Amino acid sequence: MVEIIVPVTLFGGVFTMIIMLSYFKNRRMERTSLIAAGKEASIFNEGDKKPLISQALKFGILFIGVGLGLLVGDYLANSTNMEETIAYLAPVCISGGISLLVYYLIQNKLDQKNKEEI
Repeated sequence: MVEIIVPVTLFGGVFTMIIMLSYFKNRRMERTSLIAAGKEASIFNEGDKKPLISQALKFGILFIGVGLGLLVGDYLANSTNMEETIAYLAPVCISGGISLLVYYLIQNKLDQKNKEEI
């Protein structure tokens, strides 16, 4: 198992580094050429970035869901004859997905509320 994980991780890491380096190099070149042409580089602003409080809400809800999934998985692993891997993995994935949906609904309501105030 270790013989497979090490090359896959190494390949994935090198591939990710190459992609990220080329992304940032091209981004810098595009911005430099826009500034040299006398244009503004504000088109590269990534729009409305969500505040840190929104990210904290997302990760808070996600980790609560994952924690609940681990509790349910532990209960399933100990009280049923279900395979331990499936008993832990399925509830964690399901509760993590549900928690992200809950975050989406909460964030959607907050965004609509903010648009109405403006």
